[in-house]
Amino acid sequence: MKLLYVKEHITCRNYVSDFHVGFQYNEMEAGLTIEKGDKYYNYMIFLLEGEMKISNPQMTTRTCQGGEMFFIGRDLSYGIQTKTDVKFLLLAFDNPISFGTDLTVEDLQPYHSEEFRFTILPMCEGMLVVANTIKFYMHHKIQCKHLHVAKQQEVFMVLSAFCRREELAALFNPVLDNNVDFKSFVMNNYQDVKTVEELARLCNSSVRSLTRKFHDHFGDSPYSWILKQRSRHIKTRIADPKISFGDIISEFGFSSPAHFTSFCKKYFGDTPSRLRKKQIEKSLIKKVAN
Repeated sequence: MKLLYVKEHITCRNYVSDFHVGFQYNEMEAGLTIEKGDKYYNYMIFLLEGEMKISNPQMTTRTCQGGEMFFIGRDLSYGIQTKTDVKFLLLAFDNPISFGTDLTVEDLQPYHSEEFRFTILPMCEGMLVVANTIKFYMHHKIQCKHLHVAKQQEVFMVLSAFCRREELAALFNPVLDNNVDFKSFVMNNYQDVKTVEELARLCNSSVRSLTRKFHDHFGDSPYSWILKQRSRHIKTRIADPKISFGDIISEFGFSSPAHFTSFCKKYFGDTPSRLRKKQIEKSLIKKVAN
């Protein structure tokens, strides 16, 4: 099947330009090593074909076979080695886990083991169907962000519908701790505040208490963490030529174009115009290469 109107897809303002989030389809040869895990993203890997081994300092090496899946929580680093040629989908996301039903992550707490566990689950028939449709879309370079969001929601709905609560608690063990409420609240609300003081008020907390919680849960100060999140979003907006700099200035609350330019120079090393030009040139090179 051939994708029609290719230009219409890749020039759409909803075309995914930040490949740190959403789905990616990968094919890799045997004997390669992948390092996964950081402070900002959760990952789910759906192994469609082949065999890989996963290791972490907290666990013995585990083997994942085709037709199985596993979760890597933020702040945890894993080494993945391909034992055979593999084909897999990777989902990276920085928004809270939402099952799309009345079920919440907090509801899994009674099934949670305090002992660290890394769980590999077989993909049920419904998950295999979803995974293969995602693979189909990725193969045809259909990269609309709305599709990525919808398919992520579908993945979690399938999990809630066809996995036992004990299985879900084991799968998401890395995020099931006493701090899940605070983490989810921060992830849901940090984009709606402009200052640390505003976030503290939303959390019904003092700035001092909020700072202590941030160091415990995120390993960073609230100001630094929020700034890093905003910087990632700002850089993604700059890379999109369909979004005006005026819209970015308004969206992120810069006091003036000069303030915006100063921010870009300080945190990205260049002016907004030159950053956008570089990104466009990179995109053109990629299109020519493909």
